Amino acid sequence: MRRFLTALAFVAAASCTDSTLGPVQTVDGVWSGVDNGYSLSMNMQQDASGTVTGVVSLANLTGVFEGTISGTFVRPDLHVKFNFPGVQEIDYIGTMSTTEAKIFGRMNGAGINNTEVDVRKR
Repeated sequence: MRRFLTALAFVAAASCTDSTLGPVQTVDGVWSGVDNGYSLSMNMQQDASGTVTGVVSLANLTGVFEGTISGTFVRPDLHVKFNFPGVQEIDYIGTMSTTEAKIFGRMNGAGINNTEVDVRKR
């Protein structure tokens, strides 16, 4: 029940935002979105070399999964891996928008096949 409520909170938070942030140059901060049956939240930090680390929460009808993020961001391309305990890695490859704080991305791995999940900076 707790996981269901957490997933519901992600959906509610993502759907309540009506303002759009302008374009950004880094992926630092919290990014979230709901798309194609997935709720995705990433809190990322980027260093000067483009290395990205952070934490991720991914929810769908099967549950809520929390893990770590590792990868790179060289504007406009984000290439990260989600590492969840006991689950195969998931690749998230995205492209940063030039007009707003949004990443157009796709996930692959752990039974997910080229599924689009776009995220916006919060």
